[in-house]
Amino acid sequence: LNYLSKKKIFDTIIIKTRKKYFDFSNGSTISNNQLKKIKEKITSIHICAPLKHHFSILKNYNSFKKTIVEKPFLEKINQLNSIKKIYKNRYFIVNYIDTFNPLISKIKKSIQKKDYNRITLNYSKREKFYKNKDEFALEWLDHPLSLILLFFKKFPKFNIEINQLRKRNKKFNRKIIINYFFKNFELKIKLNCSKNTQRNLQINKNKYVETFHFVKNSIDKNNKKVYQSKKGSFDNFYNLLKKGKKNSIQNFEFHKKIILERNKILKKINKI
Repeated sequence: LNYLSKKKIFDTIIIKTRKKYFDFSNGSTISNNQLKKIKEKITSIHICAPLKHHFSILKNYNSFKKTIVEKPFLEKINQLNSIKKIYKNRYFIVNYIDTFNPLISKIKKSIQKKDYNRITLNYSKREKFYKNKDEFALEWLDHPLSLILLFFKKFPKFNIEINQLRKRNKKFNRKIIINYFFKNFELKIKLNCSKNTQRNLQINKNKYVETFHFVKNSIDKNNKKVYQSKKGSFDNFYNLLKKGKKNSIQNFEFHKKIILERNKILKKINKI
């Protein structure tokens, strides 16, 4: 919201909570009469609710020109099939935000050289305890899955390692490693509750490790910065939105593959 306000992406930003509507510019509550007039001018809706509410919101708020949904997109494939019928010919995009990062083209070039033996996707945040065993993975998984699908077009077989499982007051904290078995290299997704916040992709090559930082928008080689982008993921994402262009990789088949893979992983996590 601060980014949108600073860059003046939209003339008006309306926030809907469970009970009220607010004008983001001044924090004032919007009455029903005001809302009717404003709704006629609204062109985009950005759904940032918890995953369990996405399906009902998408069905009930389908009159806008452009629809953006935060990941995870939907819980089940039957929900996807229903939403596909409604939004098939509309401007519809899921915010797999790291796929919009300015480093993506440089990662692709590095991967095309095929001189690596391991790729690692690191996602971690400050330590937190969750109600369910799979909740931590659910919060992060779609980021690395969208990148794997972007770069390699498919998901090979995998196994899962639970490095640590801690409980506190019936809540869970874990460290999870998902190992994917590609033909000539290994790919790891590391999901981690820790003091160190991480959001990067590492490529292990013969003489160095190349690290692409999605938050800093920078590249390191053996921990030495070699590149810094002036733009970030939001810049690219909202530039597409402003121009009414869709991300070339995104379609309902792309979303379907991510939902199926995520659910396979969560199912195995809950069995461990």
